Amino acid sequence: MSGTMKQVVLASYAKGNPKPSDFRIEQVPVPEPGEREMLLQTLYIAVDPLIRFSLDEKLLSGASRMDLGAVMVGPTVCKVVASNHPDYSPGDFVEGRTAWAEYAVVAPDQSDYRGPPRKLDPSLAPVSTALGALGGPGQTAYEGVVNVGRLKAGETIVVSAAAGAVGSMAGQIAKALGARAVGIAGGEAKCKALLDLGFDAVADYKEPDFADQLKAALPEGADVYFENVGGDVTLAVLPLLKRGARMPMCGFIAYYGVGMEGPGPDHLPGFYRHIMAKGLEIKGFAGIFAGQKGLDDIAGWIKEGKVRFPESLVDGIDAVPEAFSSVFSGHDHVGKLLVRIAPET
Repeated sequence: MSGTMKQVVLASYAKGNPKPSDFRIEQVPVPEPGEREMLLQTLYIAVDPLIRFSLDEKLLSGASRMDLGAVMVGPTVCKVVASNHPDYSPGDFVEGRTAWAEYAVVAPDQSDYRGPPRKLDPSLAPVSTALGALGGPGQTAYEGVVNVGRLKAGETIVVSAAAGAVGSMAGQIAKALGARAVGIAGGEAKCKALLDLGFDAVADYKEPDFADQLKAALPEGADVYFENVGGDVTLAVLPLLKRGARMPMCGFIAYYGVGMEGPGPDHLPGFYRHIMAKGLEIKGFAGIFAGQKGLDDIAGWIKEGKVRFPESLVDGIDAVPEAFSSVFSGHDHVGKLLVRIAPET
């Protein structure tokens, strides 16, 4: 396939929260697939916050780090344009980890730890859900609620960043299990959206009476805290956790742009007191462990109408740097934020 395409490369390492200027749009030739390779047209790019860990000049955690000038990589849904691999045919829809580019060449036999691109059946659900409810975020939410949090019917869970892709799924999964779900989000629109998704109560962390809202929403405390944020939000939740509460730690976005030591004051002594006094069980996990069982359960709940998959879309590869940066600087999107690069047909 001849012609040119656009791609997003790393222009500078992020200092604190990423900025659009940390990235650069380049025009390059469309690549050609080699032996046992395939050419993919990118349909959707997921601007996942965990990508932030690869943008530090000095690697602080995780196993990846982008080099300056390198093409950004992340979760995508693509359509096979040309294939020299026997397992894939032109017209197939796939989900995988590919370049932030309009087209990408992939060698399925040499894929990363996630394995070769996953084929999608567009008759089961919109293919975009492979990056949300029926993909990594859905599996992460399932893992945290069901396997790490061990939430039971009749218990109460409180979810931070509840309007995001993982948080919105975590609350809905909790409801499907017969539990009570309280969501924490920023802004009236997001809080209303959570109530529309079935959350029992919400608290707006942007309001000055946030702590009082949270106490009112958790009159008997919480059995599980699905942690996505850290910072002042977590400090407000800790006193409201029941003795023996479980805390699946999925993320800490308040600190993603902070080094190994953040600004004071040091809240660690108080945190330790809560852990000891209440016998809290805290477990960090990277998600995407639920596997096929989690996806099957979520698909069943979607079919039964117990779980919905809110998505927010912005269009065009030129919008990727701004969309990714907005994840850290505040936005009004609810559910999974995706950049639509090309139409599905």
